[in-house]
This record gives sequence, C-alpha cells and structure tokens, in this order.
Amino acid sequence: MRERKRDVLELLGAARHTWIASGDGGGPHLIPLACVWDGTRVAMSTRAASRTVRNLRRPGRARLAFGSPVDVVLVDGDVAIAEPDAVPAETRAALAELPLNPERVPGCVYLFVTPRRVQAWRHMGEMADREVMTNGRWVV
Repeated sequence: MRERKRDVLELLGAARHTWIASGDGGGPHLIPLACVWDGTRVAMSTRAASRTVRNLRRPGRARLAFGSPVDVVLVDGDVAIAEPDAVPAETRAALAELPLNPERVPGCVYLFVTPRRVQAWRHMGEMADREVMTNGRWVV
C-alpha cells in the first residue's frame, strides 16, 4: 500500500492533464483540463461561464481521473473556485503554465480540488485495496 501511495503522488506530480467530472440535474459532464498538483490539491483553470464551473458552484465536489485503463487514479474532492485576484501571487506564479491561465485569458477562474478520497489500481488483483485516501487522510 505504501508503494501505491508513492505511485499516486508521483503520478499526480507528473500529470499535466486530468478528466474532471461534474454534474447537474441534466446529467454528468466530463471534460479534460490541464492541471498542476501543488502537493495538497490539484489546480486547474477554465472559463468562468463554462458548464463545468456552473456545475461545481453548487455541490462544490468533483471527480478527477488520471492515468490509463491499466493504471487508474480517481480523486474525489472538494472544489474551490477562485477569481485570479483572490489567489496569492506565489500560487499564481506556480500555475503560470496552465493554458487557460486567468492571468492571460480574461474570463477564466482557477479550480482547486482538495482530495477527500483517492482510489488507485492497476489490475483486478488490486481492486480490494484500491482506496489509498479516505476522508482526506491517506490510508497508509
């Protein structure tokens, strides 16, 4: 399990894209977004008027999917939506590589997902022990 947690943290640190799932009364919505892991949360940016942002304003929760079908990491977490001026300068500098950077693209906001539950597996044999974070705490 310790190795799997290490693998998850390595994948999050290296990932530059994720799939983010949100939903509303009309059903689920899934899109890819560029991302950056800051060690405690996944940061992304998108247009403030997007369906994703509208969906996330109410429940404030999302699911992120990383990896491939043979190396899956799912992150369920709390979402904070932030206008550019509400984010500290050092954080904005760390997120400068995001393609829809609110510093350069008007009408964009930051999305920060703080993991509450993380599941990870590579094959059916790992399904039973796939939960590596529960209630915001690493299992190992």
